[in-house]
Amino acid sequence: MAKLDKKIIGLVTDFGAKGLHYVASMKGIILKINPKVKIIDISHNIAPFSIIETSYVVKTTHKYYPEDTVFIVVVDPGVGSSREIVAIKTVNNQFFVGPDNGIFSNVFSPDDIVECVTVENQNYFFKPISKMFHGRDIMAPVGAYITKNVPLNNFGPSFNPSKFVKYPLKYEISPKNKKITCVIQYIDTFGNGTTNIPLQENRILGTSIIVEHGKKIVMLYKNQEYRGKFTSHFESVPPKSILFVKGSFGYLEVSINLGNAAKEIGIELGDEISFSF
Repeated sequence: MAKLDKKIIGLVTDFGAKGLHYVASMKGIILKINPKVKIIDISHNIAPFSIIETSYVVKTTHKYYPEDTVFIVVVDPGVGSSREIVAIKTVNNQFFVGPDNGIFSNVFSPDDIVECVTVENQNYFFKPISKMFHGRDIMAPVGAYITKNVPLNNFGPSFNPSKFVKYPLKYEISPKNKKITCVIQYIDTFGNGTTNIPLQENRILGTSIIVEHGKKIVMLYKNQEYRGKFTSHFESVPPKSILFVKGSFGYLEVSINLGNAAKEIGIELGDEISFSF
C-alpha cells in the first residue's frame, strides 16, 4: 500500500457529543504541531469507560486505513494513575497511541506489532500537563509528532506487547453439543448486538460449525431461550422477529427485524450469551 503525502490521524474517544470541545482541544494541539495533517473522527460515542467497545471499534476500522495512519485512542478511565501510555507500530505500518488498559490486547497479538514503547519523554508533551486530560496533553501531541516521522524510541523505552494489560472476553466452545458462550462486544444505534463469534464465509472460525441461511439457532440469555434463524438480511423474517446475521465486520449479531434487540431483549455491552447451533 502506497504511503500518503498527507498524513492521517484517526481519533477514538468516549467524550460524546457534549464533550466535543475536549476533542477540539486535542485537534488544536495536533494542528499546532502538524498543520498539514488530516484528522478523522472515527468515533466519539464509545460507551463511557468501555474497554470492550473501544477494542471492537479499533479492531474493525483500522484495517481500512492506509499505511502511516496514526490512531489516537482516548478511552482512559485510569487517567492520572500509574497506568502506562503506549505508542505502537504494527506490521502494516500503522501507529497507535493510547493507554495500556486492555484495549490493545484485544486488538493485536504480539506478532502484529513490530515496535512498542511506553510514552515518557516530556519533551513531546503539551504543558502544563493535566492529570485529568492525558488525551490532550500527552497522546495528541505524541500522535502528531509521529506524523512528522519522529521515531517511536524518542518517546520512551521499549515495551513488550506480550505484557499488555489483558481484558479477557468470554469465549468458550463446546464441540460436542455445538454450543458457544460469548459476549456482546458492541451495540449499534439500531440495537443490534454484536458478539465476539467470528465468521468466515458461513463457518464459525476455530470450529466445524457451519451456519447456512435459514439455520435455526437457540440463544440462551439470563436463563431464557430465544429462537431465530440465521439469515443474510433482515427482511427474510417477519417484522419484530429475532434473527441472527453475519454483521458487516464478520461477527455474529443478534437482531430484531424492524425492532431493537438491545431494548426488547435487554442485552447490554459485556453480557454473556450462549448459542446452540
